[in-house]
Amino acid sequence: MANAIDYLVSNPAARIVFRTLRPLVHAARRLKNPEIPNDQTVMRVSYGYKTFDIRHRRWNTADTDAIRQCFEQKQYDMPSGEHGAFIQRFYDEIVASGHQPLIVDCGANIGASILWFHARYPRAHIVGIEPAPGNFQLLQSNCAGLDVDLRQVGIGAEDSTAFLNDTGSDAAYRIGITETDQSVEIVSVATVLDSKPASLYVPFLLKLDIEGSEKTLFAGDRSAINRFPLIILEPHDWMFPGERCTAEFFRFHAAAGREFSMHNENVASIAYSQSFSDSDSAQTAAAGMNKAG
Repeated sequence: MANAIDYLVSNPAARIVFRTLRPLVHAARRLKNPEIPNDQTVMRVSYGYKTFDIRHRRWNTADTDAIRQCFEQKQYDMPSGEHGAFIQRFYDEIVASGHQPLIVDCGANIGASILWFHARYPRAHIVGIEPAPGNFQLLQSNCAGLDVDLRQVGIGAEDSTAFLNDTGSDAAYRIGITETDQSVEIVSVATVLDSKPASLYVPFLLKLDIEGSEKTLFAGDRSAINRFPLIILEPHDWMFPGERCTAEFFRFHAAAGREFSMHNENVASIAYSQSFSDSDSAQTAAAGMNKAG
């Protein structure tokens, strides 16, 4: 389709036809989907018995790649084997305890990952962290009606203010101290957890696709991060060679005695134990329930 458009706009005769028909095409789109702007379109995807229509920017390959990675490549369907069975047991035991599993999706983009997590873990409550305004607008639209808490902020080692740096792709904004015209509030994982009462929620899954900011995130206090039995990280050493973006993550992973898994471009850090009831999360949840009672 992109090649066809390139041909139309490069060929003089075809360009005239394209300009003549474009208003009619736009009018037909508005009639079919009046709520969707002409620069956006919808991709239908499914997981299990759930089907989603995900709105994305027309001709934006970063958006369509993100959707396909989640629903076709199932990049977050990890870990597998005994580690996967352990994570499923942990999820089931949280639900059985009367709590909600808490998923924190950092770098939620336009919402494809949140929709996948919602389909995979339907009893979970999901916090979506996405600082980029254009992405966040689509994120809100795509996740409307779900049990989600969407926040237009960035994630960091501590609460602060930083700036959005455009790496050249709508899917790859980086948080930094270099001043731009887009300032953004930064919140820590501890702040997110503090906003979710232990009487209701138990940390379950932390997803990090934060364009190299994992370097500073794991350089700070990692105690709140370590409360998640499953951390799924997309490393960005390839994007910023020489910056050692994941060095602090691997130091944390090893020091915490966690176990490791890989799938596609993501890695998983797993706090493997025998049961939810023996975990620190269970004790924190029980303390929260006693305090609430």
